[in-house]
Amino acid sequence: MSTGSERVLYLEDSAVDADLGRRALARSAPDTVIEIVPTVGAAIARLQADAPAIDVILADLRLPDGSGLDLLAHVRAHGLPHAFVVLTGSGDEASALAALKAGADDYLGKHGDYADRLGRVLSNALERFRNDLARKGKLIRVLYAEPSRFDADLTLRHFAEHAPLFRIDVVPDGEEALKRLPQNADETPGYDLLLLDYQLPVRNALEVAKTVRDQRGLDLPIVLVTGHGDEDVVAAALRLGLEDYVVKNSGYIERLPTILENALRLAQLRREQARLRDSATRMTYLLSASQTILYALRVDGEQLSPTWVSDNIARVMGYAPADCLAPDWWLTHVHADDRRRVLDAQTDLLRRESLTHEYRFLDAMGAVRWLRDDMRVVRDGSRKPIEVIGSWNDLTVERAFTERQRLHAAALESTRDGVIVTDLAGAIISVNAAFCEITGYAAAEVIGQNPRLLQSGRHDRAFYQALWASLLDSGHWQGELWNRRANGEIYPQWATLSVVNDDAGRPSHYVCVFTDLTKLKRSERLADRLAHYDPLTALPNRLLLHSLLQHALDRAHREGGRAALLLVNLDQFKSVNESLGHLLGDELLLAVAVRLNARLRQEDTFGRLAADEFAAVLEGTQAAEHAESAARDLLAALAAPFVLTDGHEAYVRASVGISLFPQDGATANDMLRNATAATQRAKDRGGNQCALYTGELGQGALERLETENALRRASSQDELRLHYQPKVDLANGMIVGAEALLRWQRPDVGLVPPASFIPLAERTGLIVPIGTWVIDEACRQVRAWIDAGLPAVKVAVNVSARQFASGELESVLSAAFSRHAVEPGMFGLELTESMLMASPEQAIERLLRLRALGVSLSLDDFGTGYSSLSYLSRFPVDELKIDRSFVEDIVSDPNAANIATSVIALAHRMQLKVVAEGVETDAQLGYLRQNRCDQMQGYLFSKPVPADDFARLIGEGRSLAIANAPTDARTLLVVDDEPNILSAIRRVLRGQGYRVLTAESAQAGLVLLASNDVQVILSDQRMPQMSGTEFLGRVKLLHPDTVRLVISGYTQLDSIIDAVNEGAIYKFLTKPWDEDQLREHIRDAFAYYEAIVKPRVTGSRD
Repeated sequence: MSTGSERVLYLEDSAVDADLGRRALARSAPDTVIEIVPTVGAAIARLQADAPAIDVILADLRLPDGSGLDLLAHVRAHGLPHAFVVLTGSGDEASALAALKAGADDYLGKHGDYADRLGRVLSNALERFRNDLARKGKLIRVLYAEPSRFDADLTLRHFAEHAPLFRIDVVPDGEEALKRLPQNADETPGYDLLLLDYQLPVRNALEVAKTVRDQRGLDLPIVLVTGHGDEDVVAAALRLGLEDYVVKNSGYIERLPTILENALRLAQLRREQARLRDSATRMTYLLSASQTILYALRVDGEQLSPTWVSDNIARVMGYAPADCLAPDWWLTHVHADDRRRVLDAQTDLLRRESLTHEYRFLDAMGAVRWLRDDMRVVRDGSRKPIEVIGSWNDLTVERAFTERQRLHAAALESTRDGVIVTDLAGAIISVNAAFCEITGYAAAEVIGQNPRLLQSGRHDRAFYQALWASLLDSGHWQGELWNRRANGEIYPQWATLSVVNDDAGRPSHYVCVFTDLTKLKRSERLADRLAHYDPLTALPNRLLLHSLLQHALDRAHREGGRAALLLVNLDQFKSVNESLGHLLGDELLLAVAVRLNARLRQEDTFGRLAADEFAAVLEGTQAAEHAESAARDLLAALAAPFVLTDGHEAYVRASVGISLFPQDGATANDMLRNATAATQRAKDRGGNQCALYTGELGQGALERLETENALRRASSQDELRLHYQPKVDLANGMIVGAEALLRWQRPDVGLVPPASFIPLAERTGLIVPIGTWVIDEACRQVRAWIDAGLPAVKVAVNVSARQFASGELESVLSAAFSRHAVEPGMFGLELTESMLMASPEQAIERLLRLRALGVSLSLDDFGTGYSSLSYLSRFPVDELKIDRSFVEDIVSDPNAANIATSVIALAHRMQLKVVAEGVETDAQLGYLRQNRCDQMQGYLFSKPVPADDFARLIGEGRSLAIANAPTDARTLLVVDDEPNILSAIRRVLRGQGYRVLTAESAQAGLVLLASNDVQVILSDQRMPQMSGTEFLGRVKLLHPDTVRLVISGYTQLDSIIDAVNEGAIYKFLTKPWDEDQLREHIRDAFAYYEAIVKPRVTGSRD
């Protein structure tokens, strides 16, 4: 209900329907008072009672004592001030129409959710009734054309008594009526309603009505009065658009006021509808030209469903209006990043009454639009939300403009360039933050001032006249200015002055953008210094030294003098630098430069050419001996150790190359090139010496240059090859992987060994692109083997220090894996200790990234350089490789064997695999297997072979034959250089259950020990090349888990006693021997092995 405190009289004889209506109103309008009566009589009695006034009557049509229409007739006949709503049955439109004609304000059919709509219907009816009351307070002017004087008088008397608000003028015919009405619609009629009797003289009522409507176009409601049987007349009247008719029968005059009121109301409704149609048409026209899109949403609980959208959405957004009414259409086209925010905002809409928000929306072409969405909630009389109306406005252009303005403003304030804007009179109207920072003036100090306050006085009048001439002529000037800061400091600036035009193209402002050149000028001076001097040593760099050398040569040429160039290259400085670290390395370089410079004459020129290379230009040198003497003096300067700040002592050696003017070159380039060749000669001789240039050296330098150029072309001309050396599992002899080794097939030369070009590639940096090629080629070959159906084997490649340090190794690997569809687990990298120890912490980070990539990591040449076990435990590697230098002497050299076995033990404790390189003999293989080495590679199984040969190896299932001696055999090794002694001992021990091995030399004995599981060794003392005690001493170190006996026929026992004391010998036997005693000693040795040595061996291996 409209105010929430109205009183309703409900005429209903059904208790169930009455209770349903009462509860519905209690929900929707809890403050409404409802009185229920069951009969018409009871309702009339309540209206006549002295009780609170009724606002609205709700009446059912079918009642025990009549109809709701009877109550309606009573209310309207007595002019009672009550709104009236009729309840009808489902589909009873005739009763509803009769009720409305009788004066009801509304009706409601009893079907569906009619109880939920009851509050809204009653509220609207009451509102219309009150509006009618307000309207009825005004006089209603009626022009009545009636030829019957009797009927006219009767009508006038009835209206005077019962409807005094009607002012009726009676005329006898239609002609008179037409005279009283305007001739066209431009004039206002003097009447509100035209009442015509059909039987008019001259012109009947229909002709009059047609004249009024069609010819004069007057919008005047017309009611026809006709007699019985004039149904055709009535039909014709309604076709002409007359509002109503009344038949002259009994009681028609009593109904006439209501009929006239309804006709007037119907005309007003028609006019309102026409206005609405006009408004809708105008709205359609407006929307067709407007960018604003309107829409309506139905409220279903918390859900909003689209019911209408304006047609201009097709033009503005490209969508058909019908498509926009799909349930999910709107949400699916909201930008994905804005959906959650938009939905959250709409959740509060029904509580907030309105919502305005902005979000991104996709139009039909997929373009992103920014929309402002204005939404309003529409509620019914019970304050229940029933609809949401809204509008969209496209803000895309506006936002872009605002964003541009914001960016321009931000750029203006954030730029490091100063900006000044003046008017045409030269008064400053705006400056940015950079202006204030550069000049030192606050904005308030300069606004309104002329830029002349910034002038430095360094430019004359002619300069400014030329500036203004250019600005006014072309609208632009650019150049260097010197201005003055607020503190008086003069500074340079690069300024750009421009004329700003208004929309009409007329000049409106000047703008100046300037850059402070103070730091730039300082940087230019610094850059010039850096371009010519080494930043570490402050010595002339290569550029300046080249120029000074050329000047010295030109001067010597003019004066007929001589000169010498000494090129000092530090030997192995890269290794020193890697060991010390870069900070201490720089400190050492600076100390070297100071020492060398101190040994030269003041007139000599000294500079730094490269990281570890210096040069001295000696003018006035008369002979080669003088240059050599100066070179040896420089070498002597480096002899003493350098003590660094951390307390370390460092030793530096150098190679000095000498070229002489004029015999070794006429230009600086010639002298440098030839001194470089001489330096290389000094290095080739071992370093720490000087060498004079000769023609042969120049030829060697040219050859090296030719080799370098050929190597640069090698990969592009398909000259590089990869050979593959198998890795073999020592448990079963099967191939488990391969190492890819680089070869160079040089035209006209043949296969170039790696040692001849890898150092050159390292020195020139070519190793990095070559390394990239190696990785890609190895991946390509792995994929080719897989596609050929060959067993999968892991391939490892060697990584150079430069490539490892470049930081691009991961991306190179990833690209190769992706390009050739190779799993990272099929690939391994071999890295050297030295490259990792150069910068251990950085190496750990790189290794972790490589490990995360999925490749396996191998530490190559382990033990050949400086090792740190603390770092080794942190390096995420998978295997250690024993260098071939240890494997080569592993059978006979205890030191090499000790390193190898230590590496194996260390690796196994760290859960790493061990691979031995360079295995070439069965003895080496046997020793490695005895000490539980995991894998091997070497010529014993296969040399590095081309890819096709390697494919055959794995395709044929080739494996290494591994002989496994029975572990339970009691094996005795007898070593003696006399064959008859060996035969005699074999004879003595025949039938004793021993496996007897014999060797005629200590070296042969070591080979047998490496290849066999031997428990007891019997060696003669006096043998050529190596005595028995020396041999058994080595055996103690190489094979400590053996029982060692020495036999001798000589009485010199000092060495034997020492060997016994050192544990190298278990027993000493004498020649000639007693056969039984010899057998007893051998049995005792095996018993000692079984009781003491074997448990110890077994325990250590467990």
